[in-house]
Amino acid sequence: MPVSPEELVRLLALLAQEENLKVTVKETMKGGAMAGAGAVIGGFCGGPVGIAVGGTLGGMMARWKYKGNNRPLTDVLPEMTKEQRDQLHEQCQPVLRDYIDDDFISMSRLMNNDGEFRERLVQSLKTFVTETMKLQLCVELLTRGKAE
Repeated sequence: MPVSPEELVRLLALLAQEENLKVTVKETMKGGAMAGAGAVIGGFCGGPVGIAVGGTLGGMMARWKYKGNNRPLTDVLPEMTKEQRDQLHEQCQPVLRDYIDDDFISMSRLMNNDGEFRERLVQSLKTFVTETMKLQLCVELLTRGKAE
């Protein structure tokens, strides 16, 4: 039985968790406005030095207010509409068609054992998230302790 869109979303959620994929909630314009407002207020109060101080303080307040606006992709995927799930399923079809295993358990095993399959799924997911859902992926570098 072929993998359904719902099963594919579950599989990709596992993959996103293992890859630590996160999306950024864009608040850039609001943060910039806060920094600019701080610079203007600082300029009125303290002249040229006030502009620098106000801009710095406004930027720091924006950073504090919008800190933590990264969400794990595993939280975003289950919230997708049926249409989005179907679109994601269609986008992954070129990857899925190349493999005979077509049920959830076989695909999850294949995802863990076949690096090329895994990478192609990750790339399809990233493309869907950035181009179709118009979300921005953020990269978090993890340090992994390896025995040498």
